[in-house]
Amino acid sequence: MKVIRAVNPEANKHTSGSVSFATHQSRLEKGLKRPSTFQEVFDKTHKKKGTNQYISDRAREVAELYSQQMIEKYVGEEEQPQLDPEVWVAASGASKKGHVYGFGHSMDTSRVLSSASSSRS
Repeated sequence: MKVIRAVNPEANKHTSGSVSFATHQSRLEKGLKRPSTFQEVFDKTHKKKGTNQYISDRAREVAELYSQQMIEKYVGEEEQPQLDPEVWVAASGASKKGHVYGFGHSMDTSRVLSSASSSRS
């Protein structure tokens, strides 16, 4: 595992420590007093505290691309979904060994992957 991280050190970067995505999402929703979007949770777990800077170029690029594509796809609509799997996979790149960038390894990505692939066909 150390060899893989050494080859691509940005691949596993996040600021969430050992706290799960679901716990971050729950805490964020309590603070916001509304359901959070996937983008908001991604930002919380991929930005440095206090600086609002992404922890890596890849995190920034994926977040910006996803945000831009969501705006373009849902232009004129009152609400956007909390997560559009097709847009996320397009922004973050194809899955690698069943893992989608931005989704912790503990998250079930099968629904996201099947949704994204079925919407393309």
